[in-house]
Amino acid sequence: MKIKGNLLIFSADNKERVDVRKLKEKKLQILLDENNELPKFEVNNQEYIKKSAEDEIEKLFEISNFYIEQLYTWGDPNYYTNKEEIIITYLVIINKKNINNIPNNLAFYDICIKDDEKLSLQNVILSNEKKEIRYKIETVAKRKRENIEYTNKIVGKSSINELIAIIIHTGIKRLRNRIENTNIAFSFLDKEFTITELQQIYEIIQDKKLVSANFRKKIEPMVKKTEIIVKDAAYRPSNKYIFNEEFLKNWV
Repeated sequence: MKIKGNLLIFSADNKERVDVRKLKEKKLQILLDENNELPKFEVNNQEYIKKSAEDEIEKLFEISNFYIEQLYTWGDPNYYTNKEEIIITYLVIINKKNINNIPNNLAFYDICIKDDEKLSLQNVILSNEKKEIRYKIETVAKRKRENIEYTNKIVGKSSINELIAIIIHTGIKRLRNRIENTNIAFSFLDKEFTITELQQIYEIIQDKKLVSANFRKKIEPMVKKTEIIVKDAAYRPSNKYIFNEEFLKNWV
């Protein structure tokens, strides 16, 4: 069978500041090429597939520090082409500050997802300064044997391939699951960060506002305060924190 790999690459960036009294808000982004496709890589029998994915990321961005995990293997005949049948997707998180190079055919897109009036539908907008991609994705529940199986499909026409839309949808759901029980959120940030920046990462992934006091209590075991002070808005300065690696050891 024809096997290919692709990379679902997430990052975060700052929105334009609209109030100088507040810190810059963050936005979730995804990487696509000029054909609205995910970056691809070759799969061969000479090395681990994950190693091939890592090599492709390092080659594209001249970067060595990033998060990566296998997301899913897609084998639906509805999406087979002459060049690829089985597709193995890796979920990747990159801090954009670490990128030393980005090919001209790749660009980051802001992600905006809003629920439709029909509860099973979501309106998705992927946009940057040059381009906007819109589509509706529907979640369909089907009973299979004794289980209920959930699948996704694009409703109406779109300039994005349906499988790519499904991969993005699956990747965001994975992020929302991982952020609750792992340290994945820290991969979006610098080594030193403020609690507000960390909270913003949780908010853009979960797509909801969080109560600051509750959030601080929740992540207290996960972070360590540093002596670094930052002032980036018209109110009191903030301490910077680092990830508490002891938390990960205790969790494991």
